[in-house]
Amino acid sequence: MSGPASGDSSRPLAGIRVIDATQGIAGPYCASILRLYGAEVVKIEPPAGDWGRPLGAGVNRASAISIANSFGKRALCLDAERPAGRAALVRLAQRCDVFLENFRPGVMARLGASYEAVAEMNATVIYCSITGFGQTGPLVDKAATDGMMQAFSGMAEMNKDAAGTPRRIGMYAIDTVTGMYAAQAVTAALFGRMRSGIGKKLDITLLNSAAAFQAGPILDHAINFALNRGVQPAAIIVPAGIFDTMDGRVSLGALNDGMFCRIAEVIGRAAWKDGPRYATVAARARIADEINAEVAAVLRTQSTAHWVEQFDAADSLCSAVNDYPAMLAHPQTQHAGFMRNIVQEGIGPLPLAAVPGTVGDDLYAPLPAIGADTRAVLADYGFTASDIDALIDSGAAIQS
Repeated sequence: MSGPASGDSSRPLAGIRVIDATQGIAGPYCASILRLYGAEVVKIEPPAGDWGRPLGAGVNRASAISIANSFGKRALCLDAERPAGRAALVRLAQRCDVFLENFRPGVMARLGASYEAVAEMNATVIYCSITGFGQTGPLVDKAATDGMMQAFSGMAEMNKDAAGTPRRIGMYAIDTVTGMYAAQAVTAALFGRMRSGIGKKLDITLLNSAAAFQAGPILDHAINFALNRGVQPAAIIVPAGIFDTMDGRVSLGALNDGMFCRIAEVIGRAAWKDGPRYATVAARARIADEINAEVAAVLRTQSTAHWVEQFDAADSLCSAVNDYPAMLAHPQTQHAGFMRNIVQEGIGPLPLAAVPGTVGDDLYAPLPAIGADTRAVLADYGFTASDIDALIDSGAAIQS
């Protein structure tokens, strides 16, 4: 049920209407991706706002989490605790192309906006539910966060430190990749609908997404167990790791014999190229700790800039270990031109990386206030002026 085109009609999802009834990261990020490909996205929030708004530094209910995942969306505020608010939510769902929700199983049914209820009036809807563990099973009612799912899915164990202590990846990796998988699934379902004319129910879970994201490490573990009975195999890339320099750190690795020989030349260990102890990947793996220790000792004698220049000249895998300001200031980042500026009220200009494959600057607008577009959105979805006044007067809808 396509609505009016939003923005540049050349964008692949122009004219697609998305109701984003999600909160946090995974669902909002999915909707944000769809918007950047041209869809018209309406973010529905309760009166208290998306629970991600106050998390982290920010002002005026705008934090990094909420800005990064909901910038530029149209903002509608509904109180689904009120019958009129629930009825309005159902009415919106019946007039959109894509409906996104990420509540625990059963919540949308209690609100009268389950897939079955929506599809009865909107047979072409793509209805995407994002949950932690799915709609059924022993953990169906268990809450899920990114950190908890990193522990459950094996990611924290995979990322353990040298002492064997599991570690959480600092960013919201599973939430983010779940949003990406959900956007991919929604887009594929829209393509399928073009041919069949039929909508679809999508169930995307953090658990499935976490496992798919780690497909390689999971397979590596299984193969290692089958072939080596679980004994940790020797290193396959030597030298490899993050090494201290005189004034910072570099990441360095040798993928093959030729690269190893070039690294040996750069650090003044040309004799390694002819020594039998260093001749093959398997041989180097047996003395990986020795090689890495010697490389580390040499790299500490010069600056990061020196080593990056030398290793780049030798066509070796090397990078300075940058913080975000250093990455943003690097000439390659500046040249690539994928960073956008969002001027958020009360904060000022903020750097935001464009989603790969999207073009144009016009969609990179600030995070709206809760309910900033309530009246306009309801009107666009067929609510009359009296309908809108009644919703706002009753408190079921809020216009900021």
